[in-house]
Amino acid sequence: MSVLKQIESLLNEEELALQDAVRRFMLQEVEPMSADMERNGQPSRELFRKLGEMGFLGSFLPEEYGGGGASIATRAIISEETARVNAGLDISLFADIILFARALATYGTHDQKMKYLVPVLRGDCIGSMAITETKGGSNALGARTTARRAGEDYVINGTKTFITNAPIADFILVLTRTSGEEREVDGGTWFIVERGTPGLATGKPFDKLGMKSSPTAEVFLADVRVGPEQVLGEVGQGFHYMLRALDVERVLEGASTVGIAQACLDAAGKYALEREVFGKRIAQYQLIQEKIAAMESGIEMSRTMLYRLLRAVDRGEKVTREAAILKLYSSQMAVQAASDAVQILGGYGYVEENKVARFYRDAKHHEIGAGTSEIMKVIISREALRRYA
Repeated sequence: MSVLKQIESLLNEEELALQDAVRRFMLQEVEPMSADMERNGQPSRELFRKLGEMGFLGSFLPEEYGGGGASIATRAIISEETARVNAGLDISLFADIILFARALATYGTHDQKMKYLVPVLRGDCIGSMAITETKGGSNALGARTTARRAGEDYVINGTKTFITNAPIADFILVLTRTSGEEREVDGGTWFIVERGTPGLATGKPFDKLGMKSSPTAEVFLADVRVGPEQVLGEVGQGFHYMLRALDVERVLEGASTVGIAQACLDAAGKYALEREVFGKRIAQYQLIQEKIAAMESGIEMSRTMLYRLLRAVDRGEKVTREAAILKLYSSQMAVQAASDAVQILGGYGYVEENKVARFYRDAKHHEIGAGTSEIMKVIISREALRRYA
């Protein structure tokens, strides 16, 4: 089955039309500015607005608030095609839409959605989510950022780190502990904190190995006072909300990894058919064919599982085990595909002028973000062993 036919079997006609529109937009609008985004360390505000105008931000979110009301698979389509051109942009959109906007759409009040969700889906404002702390990471329940009552308001104190979009976000969704002890799932509360709030500051963007088009930094909260209208959902339920969202987040990470791997295969396949060594094209050598075959196989299996899980999510099914399997497999697959693409291109793949060098650096992120490979193995083994308990 060809790649085109394989994708057609996974998507309906409307989704295929969206895929074509996103691919054209990314090649025409984003590809030419990728080098500038890498140098500047962030996408432009104008690009967010263009994405909003095209309907590429809230494709699966409620129409009432500016979304497209389509399946969550549309988010994966947009993510794959974005990552295929610039994975850093895709990560910024992930924080903006999957982390911030989806949480607002799920737990926000009507007033909160009008104030925060609508401008984000238009592309006028940018969202972020702050969970990770210096002592946290995989231990998300160990959050030390606290919020205490002060009359009707809350006062937040703490520091978050490795926060995607922190330097450019207008709204930051901050996870705090309002009650309970460390590691207790009860007692977490989300707050919507606006840029410019006294006591809120963001650090200098980190100089990262990859995903350079996406800004990442620390978030500092020193006696940040917020009103009760800035509580997202119910007080004390924040950790529960976080855990419920993780499966979908990990499934959608699979779209980004597939996009990176597909871009690697695109570059490596084309080069292998052009480059001649010892009188024949390198595509004729079996060791090159082995690498091409591994990329093709990994992409096919990851993409098929990705859309199967997204349909299950739309049906309301729990996919904890499967999401961890996809996250683990597809992230490792993308890293290997990027490494093989660099190897196939040889010296040309090692210079920054060639985008496969960027793919190589970007791919590594997915073995760390949204749960490390080691944590995915813990989840998979735990879920498997439950069958035998």
